[in-house]
Amino acid sequence: MPWLLKNEGEDGTDNLFFVHIPRCGGTSLMKSHSVPEKAMEGRSLWGKLGLWTFFHRYSAFEKANFPIWSRGNAGAAVLMLVALSLLAVDDEKYRTVSSWLIATAVAFFFGLTFFFTAPTIARFRFCRRMYLVLNHHVLCRFMESLTYCTGTNRLGYLNHLTAQKLIENSYCTKDQIQKYTLAIVRNPYSRMVSIYMYNRFGPLESFDHFIRSWYYRTSKHYRTTGNTSEWHTPCHVFPQYEYTHIDGKQVVRSVVKQEELKLLKFKETSSAREQTNQSSVSDLPKIAREALLGMPHDNKRKTKEPWWDYYTQETLDLTYQLYARDFEIFGYSPVMEQRPDLRSPVGSVPPMTSSGATTMEKSRTLRPQESL
Repeated sequence: MPWLLKNEGEDGTDNLFFVHIPRCGGTSLMKSHSVPEKAMEGRSLWGKLGLWTFFHRYSAFEKANFPIWSRGNAGAAVLMLVALSLLAVDDEKYRTVSSWLIATAVAFFFGLTFFFTAPTIARFRFCRRMYLVLNHHVLCRFMESLTYCTGTNRLGYLNHLTAQKLIENSYCTKDQIQKYTLAIVRNPYSRMVSIYMYNRFGPLESFDHFIRSWYYRTSKHYRTTGNTSEWHTPCHVFPQYEYTHIDGKQVVRSVVKQEELKLLKFKETSSAREQTNQSSVSDLPKIAREALLGMPHDNKRKTKEPWWDYYTQETLDLTYQLYARDFEIFGYSPVMEQRPDLRSPVGSVPPMTSSGATTMEKSRTLRPQESL
């Protein structure tokens, strides 16, 4: 959830805070508003290295689940070459140094390629906790930018904190959330395919296997407790309303459907105006509208088939159970019109079927289109 604009403009009053819901689009908004460059201003060399590493890894995960061809691994390769060259020196001291360099290079390679990657951080709690502790305590919070609310610390990914977490940790005030925020949401079914592409164990893991693992294992703590701490659950699990609502009330000022972004570029005709006036982009503040109009879309993952072709009846039902409130609150149909062979999950499966989740549902009832 970074600040795209903070005290900018001629009079220093231009502010826009992007509530970045994972896998809903918007990473390119950070790039188009030069958030990485802004966040590095005024930081120490250690802090700049940390944020540079964060944004580089963030970009690498958009291209590969386990990024082998990365700058980090290039550095590990250089270390390995130096270590091997030292082995040729007939001196015990050099051989000791070489052994340490080899161990360091191997650790870097496996850590950057397999251990601290999107799939393992999301799906293995031990890896995620080690990542959070390493960044916050061992490396002295070197990937954290509180000024622009991006990077990583003990709470998780700062750019993916929920509105509740932002206020609880004094990263934003409730007044700022209500005045300056923009969020993008999307159809929960298509979002789940994007979550799969980002967090799968490579192309050999099927969508069916991923959904079962995501529902029964990865999201279990959230489903049974409602806790949105990344210490227990990765941010990609949380329904979209967790980012835009607090206690059942919408606190984010502008919530735009990804599918309706194209309406911003419609030509001025009577039919276009009518369609736009009935959409989520109808009453956007000027500053939010301009930000969305200038947003490139360069991080979209390519899929071999349309997102709706990934689904079976079982995976459709599980996705609906996990994200039923998103369908209700943001006005998406649970019926997958592109797949008439799949029946609607409404009525056939209850949302959040575990007993603990039922308790959570009763205590956290949400009312669509209600705001503070």
